[in-house]
Amino acid sequence: MSAHEWQAAGPDDKRSPCPALNSLANHGYLPRSGENITKSQLIKALKEGLNASTAVAYYLTYTSLHGIGKLCAKTFNLDDLNQHNKLEHDASLTRKDFYFGDNHTVDPELVDLLLEQNIDGKINEEALSKLHWIRLNNSKESNPTVTYDNSRKFTSGGETSLLLNFIGANTNYEIDIEKLEVFLKSEKFPEGWRKPDKTVGIWPLVKMLMSSLKRFDQLEKEQNEQNAN
Repeated sequence: MSAHEWQAAGPDDKRSPCPALNSLANHGYLPRSGENITKSQLIKALKEGLNASTAVAYYLTYTSLHGIGKLCAKTFNLDDLNQHNKLEHDASLTRKDFYFGDNHTVDPELVDLLLEQNIDGKINEEALSKLHWIRLNNSKESNPTVTYDNSRKFTSGGETSLLLNFIGANTNYEIDIEKLEVFLKSEKFPEGWRKPDKTVGIWPLVKMLMSSLKRFDQLEKEQNEQNAN
């Protein structure tokens, strides 16, 4: 097996709620076991596997580890990210809420719901923002313990930005639904996909994050107006 050939996680391997980190492990950029990962290993994986800039790789690594209380630890495991309301959150695009038991394993039905939002066979920022709003409303209706505040909103917008900048950068920030299905359900970099040709820096991530947050606000405004009528 080549160094970065895909291999599904085994029953004892640790995985997180993040399909990108899981894919990096499944392709051997991170330890395939998902265990005892160092900061330098994560930084290297983000740079080599997703062409993140050095600044982005450091930022994602240190903010993530701070969020789960592992900033000062020598190593961490991918399942450390499963802690509820740290980085993991309710109304995920691909995972069930913590209230329903398994908040870290991909839910194929939620992926199918995501793919249904496609625009001409592609998923873009508009489609992801729409799904975010659908998922949030679903969680509010079915989860009596749902938590959603500005920090979770920021995280959701950030996930949209990271997905489209890392997986869709070479295709005008859109992703074919066939490729996205493979990435999300199998946690595998799909055939024909390649990491971004241009290094992914801070600015494009921030730009799309802010755009996504504006879309969320607009969807909320439209719903409030409908409810008032």
